[in-house]
Amino acid sequence: MLTADMTGKTVMVTGANSGLGFVTARELACRNASVILACRREQAAREARDAILAICPDAKLHIVPLDLSSLASVRSAAATVLATWPALDVLVNNAGIAQVGRKESVDGIELTLATNHLGPFLLTRLLEPALSATSGRIINVASEAHRIGKLHFDDLQLSRRYHVLRAYAQSKLANILFTRELAAHLEAAGVGVYAVSPGSVNTNIWPGDRWYQRLFSALIRPFLLSPDQGAETLVWLATSPDLEGENGLYYQKCRRHRPSARARDRGAAQRLWQLSEEMTGLAESLH
Repeated sequence: MLTADMTGKTVMVTGANSGLGFVTARELACRNASVILACRREQAAREARDAILAICPDAKLHIVPLDLSSLASVRSAAATVLATWPALDVLVNNAGIAQVGRKESVDGIELTLATNHLGPFLLTRLLEPALSATSGRIINVASEAHRIGKLHFDDLQLSRRYHVLRAYAQSKLANILFTRELAAHLEAAGVGVYAVSPGSVNTNIWPGDRWYQRLFSALIRPFLLSPDQGAETLVWLATSPDLEGENGLYYQKCRRHRPSARARDRGAAQRLWQLSEEMTGLAESLH
């Protein structure tokens, strides 16, 4: 991976206990950043911390409980971070799910939308003061799956025609639209906002317990990128000095990549932003 010194920088990585999140947290910690491991399961976070310390004994690691599907958990995590680290240099919104059957969060929101978009949306908006204090960077992990995605504004929670790919692709499209709108929102503060496709990575995001799902996973696994390979662009976006003047863009393999036409729809981005504020309760607290 690329080398860069992150001494004095504070970074927060969601879903840092496995896959892309773990590798990103490890690489930034080994570059001397102080890394906040934001994880849903505390035991998994402790195991990730110990695994990083085994590689980089001097790593500065901190655990903050975070369940992105719970608005209360997001608010609690944000409050903890703001109280402890009033200046935040990098936020990596990595955690996500692919939910096979339709489920709802504790807030009654479709689980994929809640975890992959609304949770990161609320977390990022609440952490704006800390990121603005450093003119920091925000990295949103999206996916090339956004190209088959569509925002179903008439049924954003897919209560009528749910399918795992439909929900996942919609949420990844939302990640890119959020990135573009957030970049404009934070432009005056000098905060850089980037969306990234890590490629087809061998992680545990895609569940499957049936025999044919396990067989399919086994067949495609040799052709998937490792988490180390997939995390390269995330680490690059967090550390590279060569991003001046670039904001709100989409990246793959450490270079700019043109997203779909739907991902470039400013009207859809603005509409999603307003709906997201309403669904997270942020609109009420802002006015």
